[in-house]
Amino acid sequence: MTRGRLFILALLAALLLGGAALWQRHVAEANGSAAFARGEAALAQGDARTARVEFLNAVRAEPRSPAARVGMAQALVELGEGTGAQAEIARARALGGDPGRTRHIMAQALLLQGDADGALAEASARDIAPEYGPAALRVTARALLQRGQDRAARSALERALADAPQDPENWVAIARYRMEVGDQAGAIAAADRAVALAPADVRALTLRGELARDQYGLVAALPLLERALAIRPDSVPALLQYAAILADAGQAGKMLSATRRVLSLDPGNARALMMQAVMAARAGRTDLTRSLLARTGGRLDGEPATMLLRGVLHLDADNAVLAADSLAALVKLQPDNRTARTLLGRAWFEAGDAASAATALAPLVAQRDADPYVLTLAARTQEALGNRAMADDMLARAAWPVRAAAEAFAAPGEQALADGAPPASAATAGDNIPYIRALLSTGRIGAAIDRARALRDTNPGAPAAHIVLGDALDAGNRPAEAARVYEAAANLRFSRDVALRLAGAWMRAGAPARAIQIVQLFLSQNPADVDAQRLAASAFMQAEDWRRALRMLTAVRAQTGGNDAVLLADMARAALETGDVADARVYAAQAYRLMPGNPMTADMFGWVLLRSGKAGQPAVDLLEKAVALAPRHPVLRMHLGQAYAAMGRKGEARMALRAALGEGAFPGREDAVDALAAL
Repeated sequence: MTRGRLFILALLAALLLGGAALWQRHVAEANGSAAFARGEAALAQGDARTARVEFLNAVRAEPRSPAARVGMAQALVELGEGTGAQAEIARARALGGDPGRTRHIMAQALLLQGDADGALAEASARDIAPEYGPAALRVTARALLQRGQDRAARSALERALADAPQDPENWVAIARYRMEVGDQAGAIAAADRAVALAPADVRALTLRGELARDQYGLVAALPLLERALAIRPDSVPALLQYAAILADAGQAGKMLSATRRVLSLDPGNARALMMQAVMAARAGRTDLTRSLLARTGGRLDGEPATMLLRGVLHLDADNAVLAADSLAALVKLQPDNRTARTLLGRAWFEAGDAASAATALAPLVAQRDADPYVLTLAARTQEALGNRAMADDMLARAAWPVRAAAEAFAAPGEQALADGAPPASAATAGDNIPYIRALLSTGRIGAAIDRARALRDTNPGAPAAHIVLGDALDAGNRPAEAARVYEAAANLRFSRDVALRLAGAWMRAGAPARAIQIVQLFLSQNPADVDAQRLAASAFMQAEDWRRALRMLTAVRAQTGGNDAVLLADMARAALETGDVADARVYAAQAYRLMPGNPMTADMFGWVLLRSGKAGQPAVDLLEKAVALAPRHPVLRMHLGQAYAAMGRKGEARMALRAALGEGAFPGREDAVDALAAL
C-alpha cells in the first residue's frame, strides 16, 4: 500500500471519528445531558447562576427529567429563591423522582420561605438518602435555631459533623451557629477549619471575612473578601459583604461599584438598594434616598437600619409624627440604640409632645457622660414642661470636658428585674446580661461583678460576657481591671463599643497613652468612624497634642457637618492652642451662635477673644455668662478671673481665681495659681 493511500485512509478515519463526536455532542445538546453536566459542574464550583441557566436548558430539552428538575431546585436554593425551588422539587417527585434524595433541598426551600415546621418535617423524614444526611441535619439546625431551640440545633450540627468531619459546609454551618449564640471564639475556629479544608470555598472565605471584620476591623476583612471575589466574581453574598465593609470604611466609590455589580446580577436586590440609599442619605440627597428605599419594596422594613433611615427621612421632611412612629418601633426593638433614642426624643419634641420626648431621652440623660446635644435637647423638653431648674441643671452638665460615651444605660423596669430571683443558671447570656445590667442600674455593684464573672468564666469565647464584666468593674471604680477584661473582649471582637470602652477605661485609669494607642489602632481599621475620631481628639486634647487633635476634629466635621456646637468649640480651643487665632475666633463665634445658652460655647468664645488680644467688656460678658450657667466649673471661673485681671479688676480677679482653686483639681490649675500669685 502506497504512502498516499495510507494518508487518505487515516484522513477518512479521523473525519469519521470527528463526525461521530459531533453527532454525539449534537445528541447530548438535543437531549439536555450536556447542559445537565455543565450545570452539575457549575454547582460543584459554587456558581449557582451559571448552573441555573444550564439546568434551565436541560429542562427545556427534556421537561420530564427529574434529575434536571432537582438540579434546577438546588441552584435556586443556592440563589435564595425558595418558592421556585419548592415548585421544581414538587415536579421532580411527580415525575418519579426519589423523595429521599430531595428532602434536604425541599427543606431548604421551605426554610427560605419562613416555614420552619415544614422544613423540619422534610429534614427529619426517615427515607433520606445517607449521602444527604449531613445536609438535612444542617437544615434541621437552622430551623431549630430559628425557633429558639439552641441546644437541639447544636446537637443536629454535632451529628452532621460526626457523619462528615471533613465537609467544609458543616464547619461553615457550625461557625454561623456559634456566631448566632455569641461564641465568637468558637465561630472563628470553625471558620478557620472550613477555610483550611476548602481554601477556594467562597462561602467559607466570605464568612471568615465577616468574622475578621468583627475580630480585627474593616481593613483586615477586605483581603479575604477580595480573595473570595477573585475566585467567584459574581458571588452576591460576597459582593454584599464587601460593599458593606467599603461603605463603613468610607470608600463610597468602591461601594457603589460593588452594589451596581450586585444589581446587574440580581436586579432589585434589596440590600444593595438599601446600601445605596444610605450612601445617598449621607451625601444629603434625600430625594434619591427615598427613591432607592422605595425600590426595596418593603422587603427590609422590619430591619433596624431601615427603621432608622425612614425616621431620618421623615424628620428631614418635617413629618415629626411619622418619624416618631418609625423610631419608636426601633427603640422598642433596640432600647439601647442611642442614635435611635436621641432621634426619637427630637421627633417627639418637634411634634409638640414634650412629655414623650423627655421619657425617650431620660435613660440617656441619666448617664454621667451624656452627650451635650442630648442634654441640650432634654433641657428644651424640660423648659417646655415648665421645669426650669431641671433644664438649667442639664445645660450646666453640657459643659466640657466631653468624652465619647461608652457605658450602657438602664432600660425601664430594671428595678423589678433586679429585685426578682436571679436566673437559674449563671452560664446563660440571654437572661444573665439583662439581670446584671439591672443590678448595675440599681447600684448593686458587688453582686453584678460576681454574677458577671461567673458568666464570663463559663463563656470565655463570648465577647458580650467579657463586656458586661468590664462594665461592672468600671462601675465599681476599678478601671484598670475593667480595661484588662475589655482587652479580652477586643481580642475576640474589636468593635466600636469595645474600643470606646477600652480606651475610656485606660483614660480613667490614668493611662492616656494606652488609650490613644487603642483608638489609633481602631481608626487604622475603621478610618471613617466618627465616634472613634471624637475619642481620639479628646485623648489628644487631654495630652495637649493640639495639632493632632485639630486634624481629628476637622475629619469629624467633614463627616458630620458644621452644626455641632460642641465640636466647633473643641476646634476653637485646638486652633487657639496651635496659634491659629483667626480660625479659633471663627469656630468659637459659630459655636456660640448655634448654642448661646451653653456654658462651654460662651466660655470658649470669651476665652478666644481674650487670648486673641480682644480683652474687653464683650469677653468679660461672655465669661460671666458661662459662670452664671455653670457656677461650680473651675475652668470657667479661672478664665473669668484672668479676664478680670487683664482689665485691671484685681479684686474681682482674686475672687474668681480663689473660687476656681476651691473646687479641687482640674486641668490648668497651675495657671490659676500663677495668675493669682501675679495679682
